[in-house]
Amino acid sequence: MKLILASLIIAPLLTACNPTSTGTKASVNDASGTSSSDPVVPGTDPLVTEAWHILNTGQKTYSLTAGKTGEDMKINKVHEDDILGRGVRIAISDSGIDVNNPDLKANQLSSLHRDYTSNIQSNWRGGNPYPIEEEAHGTAVAGLVAAVGWNGIGSRGVAPSASYAGFLFIGDFHNNTASYLVKTLDQISGDFDIFNYSYGYQGCRFMDTSQSIIDAYKSGVTNLRNGKGAIYVKAAGNDYIGYNSECTSNDGTLYYGNTNTGEDQNLPYLILVGALNASGQVSSYSTPGSGLWISAAGGESGTGKPAMLTTDISGCQKGYASKYSYPGFNRGNSVNPNCNYTSLMNGTSSAAPVLSGVVALMLEANDSLTWRDVKHILAVTADRINFSLAPMIHPNYKDLAGHVYDYLYVKNAANYYFSNTYGFGRVNAQAAVNMAKTYAIDLGTYVETNWEEDILSPALNIPNQNATGLERTIDLASTPNFIESVQIKITTQHTYLGDLGLELTSAQGTVSKLLLINSNINDSGLIDYIFITNAFYGEDSNGRWKLKVIDAGAKGTGTLSAWSIRINGH
Repeated sequence: MKLILASLIIAPLLTACNPTSTGTKASVNDASGTSSSDPVVPGTDPLVTEAWHILNTGQKTYSLTAGKTGEDMKINKVHEDDILGRGVRIAISDSGIDVNNPDLKANQLSSLHRDYTSNIQSNWRGGNPYPIEEEAHGTAVAGLVAAVGWNGIGSRGVAPSASYAGFLFIGDFHNNTASYLVKTLDQISGDFDIFNYSYGYQGCRFMDTSQSIIDAYKSGVTNLRNGKGAIYVKAAGNDYIGYNSECTSNDGTLYYGNTNTGEDQNLPYLILVGALNASGQVSSYSTPGSGLWISAAGGESGTGKPAMLTTDISGCQKGYASKYSYPGFNRGNSVNPNCNYTSLMNGTSSAAPVLSGVVALMLEANDSLTWRDVKHILAVTADRINFSLAPMIHPNYKDLAGHVYDYLYVKNAANYYFSNTYGFGRVNAQAAVNMAKTYAIDLGTYVETNWEEDILSPALNIPNQNATGLERTIDLASTPNFIESVQIKITTQHTYLGDLGLELTSAQGTVSKLLLINSNINDSGLIDYIFITNAFYGEDSNGRWKLKVIDAGAKGTGTLSAWSIRINGH
């Protein structure tokens, strides 16, 4: 199964001329701005008024309907405070970037681009990241992060004075597993503060990951940024309700995705991002899961409801402009005459670079923040949107009597609210930057405990279509008294894993749904597969933990052979 881009509309990219500024202070509607460190350029960015994620005024962004005024991430407030991401370096590993786009050229780190199309490793670094077959996805991602501000053209990035390098990583040019693994490891490393990954696997199957990839991420948070740790931002996926012929079932080809179906996402070193629309709700496609950390603007289709306005490959014969005739803006109009911009970018592909931009603003405000500090600030300053503690139902009404499918939010014993839909909530850039400026919290030494195991011999049957399920417990002692995340490993055999649900109850009594029932995920077994949950953030881990396995469907039966648990925290 190949990597896919985490946007719903996959299209080409852009090119152009040379801006003269790396960004200056101003609000969205200002005509000019000033900065102590950037040159002053008269005029503003004419398309920024359509950038609802920066300032939501209820604009339509060239769609048929408007968003909701005020439902944004307070990014404009940070720009008004002259925090623009200066000095922060971002790696964008994607489908390549048209770095000559007039809104992208000035902020590029030209010597640090990478081109992974070559099988010769020495050719990768410093290569040309221009996209193959004019795939515009990476260019659109780059514009959301670091399009130049106040240069009189286009829109602007969330961090308009940050610097970026483009990695041409996504594509059909990987000729064997070994070379792909080496390339994957390489794009996790480098002299960058933030790594943005707007891609993933389609969530209709469980995808294992290599231990070497896990080790590479751990090395990055341990050693990069002079030991403060790189910030790895990853799109959660667009599989709330997914479609794939590989996932056929009695319900056709629909499946209900979960962030935990990609083991490379189930790591404490990543910040997994869900998507929001312009009305302040979860985007219709955004993949839920206990591995989510935060949510950011991702938009909807861009036709009926606003998507995201960002950079496209220059020219009306390339990029989104060459593929999509609606709306007319994408084919060129008075404010987009050369088709250098698109209003159709969406997905958690968009949410990830928006968050990467916010993190860049935080790091300009305080470059001493560690990777864990960044995660902590995002969690405690997030806005709890669409809040409810009420039960949720299965999206296709495939519920099980006596069993709660999920909750929109849960309140844990440390008074943190967590959601499989939103993570800790919507990122609030203004609150996060303000906290970063005066941050003085010592999170202590980071600890990952050894795996505590429960080996079942013989394997135990999982009761079929029974809400009582199979329950197992493990007692933990002398473990971190502040949980940052919890991982479990599962070994199970089942003729149809799409029937199963997994619940983990903490020593303090909080329940986290790690896998939701009747997902139609079409697999038949897991061996030491790792899941993660952030729902227990701040709790004390000492005491009895309970795993509950629920078989909610009639498509098969199975057994549990082993499970184990690890606490990450301080």
